Amino acid sequence: MIFLISWIIGIAVGIITTILNRDIRTLNAIAGNLLFYQLTITLTLTSFIGFWGHVFKSDMIADFIGWQKGSFFQKELGYAELGQGIAGLLCIWMGREFYLATIVILSPLYVGATIVHIQEMIKSKNFKPGNAFIVIPDLLMPFTLILLYYLSNI
Repeated sequence: MIFLISWIIGIAVGIITTILNRDIRTLNAIAGNLLFYQLTITLTLTSFIGFWGHVFKSDMIADFIGWQKGSFFQKELGYAELGQGIAGLLCIWMGREFYLATIVILSPLYVGATIVHIQEMIKSKNFKPGNAFIVIPDLLMPFTLILLYYLSNI
């Protein structure tokens, strides 16, 4: 749920700043503005929250997802999310090429995670909220970023 709330916050801030800035009127400018806030707010928030949960609240998150407690792979995932969060934050100062690099790095992780969660639902009948509902933001995030990046470049 926190991931969808972060996504909505990023979209809302992007829409508000688009409305307030009279220079943002073309499709590619609007998409570029929305992309900026999805990277700097949504990606940064969700990644830092994911890092915190997987590294410092590992057993609680494992139980929420339906994973075995004590796995060091969960901590590895947390540190990968920390890197993504830092990349999202750096998008504030870095150029558009950095946006693309950030999208390329996070998209396989999110889409791959979606596949793993779906396999877990099918094979293990794991429909815990942390396993089943995370599929939505795991697909929504890369889809949104790729679409906004494309629209900001046409």
